[in-house]
Order: sequence, then structure tokens, then C-alpha cells
Amino acid sequence: MFENQRILSFIGARSGSKGLKDKNILPFAGKPLIHWTVVSSLNSDYIDRTLVSTDGENIARAARKSGADVPFLRPAAFATDQALIEDALRHALDWFKKHEKQVYDYILLLQPTAPLRTTQHIDQAIEFYFKQRKTVNDTLVSVTQAPFKAGWLMEQKRSGYIDYCFDIKGQKRRRQNIPSYYLPNGLIYLAPVSVIRRGSFYSLRTIPFVMDESVSVDIDERSDFDRALKLFRGRKT
Repeated sequence: MFENQRILSFIGARSGSKGLKDKNILPFAGKPLIHWTVVSSLNSDYIDRTLVSTDGENIARAARKSGADVPFLRPAAFATDQALIEDALRHALDWFKKHEKQVYDYILLLQPTAPLRTTQHIDQAIEFYFKQRKTVNDTLVSVTQAPFKAGWLMEQKRSGYIDYCFDIKGQKRRRQNIPSYYLPNGLIYLAPVSVIRRGSFYSLRTIPFVMDESVSVDIDERSDFDRALKLFRGRKT
């Protein structure tokens, strides 16, 4: 809880991953990959409940063993490649309200494939959000800074010619004059439940929580897994 606001941590872990088979429960530094996200959530000073939403029995068992709450299996309709994560979030909120009469004020989405995200990152993001927000509808998304050359990013138009993606006309094309650009890193999302009920984490009122590139690894393929493991072992050393 933060300032009397109840926070639900939602860890969404579908089965049937295609890029890296069973990636959510692959052994990572001696534990299933999902373990590291569960533990970082459980150790938070502000999170009231750590939920793992999954359609897979094997993932559910691993999550429970790590200490997460897995009171239901996610319905298949919310676990397809086309399903939106917001639909799974709303399903969980409805389940708690119907079966336990429990309601939450904020929902924190944590991907189970980001083992370099720590409890400190989570708590700092929550503190940052409540300090920086300007309205009750603000959301937060973690990002990492894009390379400075992103300012010169170009795309091919229908005409076949290329042009700049950003308006740089009249600007001096020097590094010092290019604004900062950011990429979502997939590690932390935070929003009021009332916003998720009708929308998503992204809006015109989304606050960026900037994280270092060295921890911004969201595992999708084997190369991501190997890089994250190398960084993780280096951090432990």
C-alpha cells in the first residue's frame, strides 16, 4: 500500500511461447525465470498482493512455489496471441471482486521475462509516479533512452523515397540539438484501476520512468536469455 492506495501486482505469464519454448519457467540462475519477478514483487514495500495470471499448470506450480498468489487459471480466451493484456487485467480484477470481494486502487504490470528488474526498481517507480503525477488519470511506463542517432531515423515513403521520421527542418543537425527519445523496455507499468477498466497504460498522460539500458532486457529469444544471464551473473559477482 502506498499512501492508503492498494496496489495489485499482476504478472502475466501465458504458456505456449513461440520465440523461446516455455521461457517463463526456463531455469535461470538456478530458478525458473518467473521466480525472479515474483520475488522482486513480494519484497516490495508497497505492493499488497502479487498475482500470477497464467493458463498453464506448470507455470502456476512454479509461481506458487516462488510465493505468488495463483487463485485461478486464466481463461483460454484471454491467453491467445491476439488477446490484449488489458483483457487479462480486467478479468483478474473482476475475479477478485466477485469471488473475494477484493478491490484495488492501482495495478502494477510486471513481465515475468525481465529478471534484471529488482525490488528497488519497482519501489522507485511507484514513488516516482506518485511524486510526478499531475492528475488521477496519469499512468507510468518504464523506458530506456534510445540511441542519440534516433533523431536521424528515416523511413521509406510510398513514393519510394526516404524522409526523416521526425520534423528536423530548420534545426541544426548536431547531436547537442537533438531531443531525447525513448523506447518502452517492458519492465514496469503502473495505472489506476479506473483507467485500466476503460483503457490501457498508454495515453497522453503517461509518465516515463527511465531505466538504464543494462537492466532493460525483456527476454523473448535465446539471445535475450543469454545476455540477461550474463548481466545477472555479473551483477551478483
